[in-house]
Order: sequence, then structure tokens, then C-alpha cells
Amino acid sequence: LAASLWLIGHLILNETLTGLLESRLQHDAETLLAAVNWQDDKPVFDRSGLAGVYEQVRSGHYYVVETDDGGRFRSRSLWDRTLATRRPATGETHLERVALDGEETVLLRHAAYRKQGHALWISVAEDITPLEQAGRRFNLAFLATTLAGFALLSLLQGWRIRAELRPLDRVRRELDQIAAGQRDAIETETPEEIAPLITAFNRLLARHAERIRRSRNALGNLAHALKTPLNLLRQDIASLDEAPQRKSLEEQLERIRQLTERELRRARIAGQGGVGVPLQPREDIGGIRDVLERMYPGKQIVLDIRGEAEQAAVDREDALELIGNLLENACKWAASEVRLTLDTGSGFRLRIEDDGPGIPAELRERLSGRGQRLDEEGPGHGLGLAIVQDIVKSYGGELSLGESTSLGGLAVEVQF
Repeated sequence: LAASLWLIGHLILNETLTGLLESRLQHDAETLLAAVNWQDDKPVFDRSGLAGVYEQVRSGHYYVVETDDGGRFRSRSLWDRTLATRRPATGETHLERVALDGEETVLLRHAAYRKQGHALWISVAEDITPLEQAGRRFNLAFLATTLAGFALLSLLQGWRIRAELRPLDRVRRELDQIAAGQRDAIETETPEEIAPLITAFNRLLARHAERIRRSRNALGNLAHALKTPLNLLRQDIASLDEAPQRKSLEEQLERIRQLTERELRRARIAGQGGVGVPLQPREDIGGIRDVLERMYPGKQIVLDIRGEAEQAAVDREDALELIGNLLENACKWAASEVRLTLDTGSGFRLRIEDDGPGIPAELRERLSGRGQRLDEEGPGHGLGLAIVQDIVKSYGGELSLGESTSLGGLAVEVQF
């Protein structure tokens, strides 16, 4: 578009100035025609009525008049320079741009006339260097104006786009807050173009939250409902005579009891927290520590919680299950001490160590392998770590197992 405007403007300016120059050259040619006469059948040229610029050397205004009987008259302004001439047919004109001795560019007009029975040809030229300079100035001015216009247009367009997208920036911030557990829905005061999308998204969030809530409640209710049948089974098994199956039944029953107790314990820790509520590290993890220290007397849990934020950008339920599993695993195998370090300054970085026997390096490497289910490695660390692995995977994080350099046992690190 800019190139088209420039081309149109350049052509219009060039044609206008060329037309003015051609009109002036035609007027000068007619003056020269009036200055030529024949006396005694010889051409006579009267310079008295000509413009003074034709008498000034290299003034930029030149002429050459030729007659059919060999007469030739040159302007004094040409001095020692040569002006190329043409002889068009009578009544015709020819206009061209030529370089005069390679120094200046002139607009040269050739025309053929008849006077007093003789043919004559008049070539008139004018220096168009000022015209070309004016054209260059026009091009520079047009370029500067166009660039300034486009810059202003870009600024206005950018401002307009930002103004139009400002509601979407707010929606994006609210989505980040939802991901961080700081809110459970998006404000519905949005432009009408995206209002249906926001409404549908809020409806989906509410449905998802309700499903999670029902699932967690159902899990807690199931664990609670299983307590009585499990106690009855334990009594029935205890009344059996010694038999090979009795020990196996007791082991399996104990495993079911542990799973049930773990779900009930998680429900007690979670309390009344809703879906999407962010973790409050000092308060929530302190509650887990209190419960586990009562369950495992003689095991000390040391907490080192870093970061100034009171909340962590992770769902409270997920964090409680992840930390609870890891801490319970560590307490189960620790000799006397478990250490938890949590840094929420940039993301979520959790490290739990114990002073227990740890896990051999080759087994740690296999357990950390992609797609390896940790609970396939037998009792002990397996089940809790498998649950942790699923939570970490859902957040796109990393889980690594190592050896604690300070306590000597297992060190589990989670980061996302």
C-alpha cells in the first residue's frame, strides 16, 4: 500500500512538473520562432527579444535553431557545449531527457515549423537538476512521513489490541490462580464474546470439583465402613486352629487394615479443605507430623519449611497425600529421625530423608525408571511411593530416590 501511494504520488508530481516545463519550453520555442526571419533569402536571427538567461554561460537554459537553407543559431549559454538536435516532421514535437556533456540533465524539446516558405527546427532545453532534487526531497519526505505514519498506526493498533485483550489477561491470571488453588472459578464479568466460554468452563470446573469431592468422600466412607467387617474377620481368624492358611490370612488382613487406616488418616488430616484449596505448608504439614509422631513413638520428624509465601501452588489434598505417604514411609523405616525440607520459593521442591537402612542403588535406579510401578517391588517403600509417583506425574514433575548424606537412609526428592 505504501509503495503504491508513493508511486502514484511520484508519478503525479513528475507529470505535473514535466508538463509545466514543457509548457515553458513551448513558449520559448515560439519566441525563438518569432526571432527568425528571412531577408534577401537569408535567415536572420534577432536576439533582442529573448530572455536574458540564454545569454548567460551555462545558465541551464539553451537553444539551437536550424533552418532548411543551412542556417544555425545557438544560445550563448551553451558556450563550448554541444546540444544534440533532432529534425522531426513539420508540426511534430519530441520531448526527451538527455545529459548535456555528462554534466547536467536537461529536458530537451524538439519541434519543426514552417515560416516564410522555409522549414526550421527549434531545440530548446532546460536544466531539470532542480526538478530531480525536488523529486528526491519528495521521496525522502514521503518515506519519513510514511514511516512515522506506520509507527503511529502500529502504536495505535497495539494499544487497541491490548485494550481488547485485557479481559483475556485477567482470565489468564484467574486460570493461574485456579491452578494454584487460590480460587475455584473465573469471574463472569467478561466481554459478551467470551462470556459463553467462561460460563461453560466454570461449569466444567464445578463438575470436576464435585466429582473429586464425591470420590474422596466415597473413599473415606468406604474405609470407615470396612473397619467393622475387618474387626470381625480378625476375630474369626483368631479363633481358627493353627493352620498354614491362618498366617497368610492374617498378613493379608493386616495389609487391608493398613490401607484402611491410611485412608481414614488422610481424611482426618485433610479435614474440611475443599477441592482446589492451596496447601498451607506450616499449618498442614505440622498436622501430618503430629499424627505420625503419635503413630510412631520414638520417631522424631524435623521440619524445615522455606519460602515466605503462606500458601504453595499445589492442591492441598494432593500435597497432603504426597507428603503423608512419604513421611509415613520414612517413619516406618527410620531408626529415630525423619527430616522434611520444603522450598516453595520457586515452584515446589520437597526432600524427605530418614536414618533407616535405605534402598540399594541398583534398586533405586530401577524404581525411578520410566513406567516402572514402585509397588511391584514388594512390601515396604513400594505402595506409598507408587501413590506419590502418580501424583508427581499428574503435575508433570520429577521424583528421584537417593541416599541421605546427613542421615544415611533413603532420600526422596520431588520437584515440580
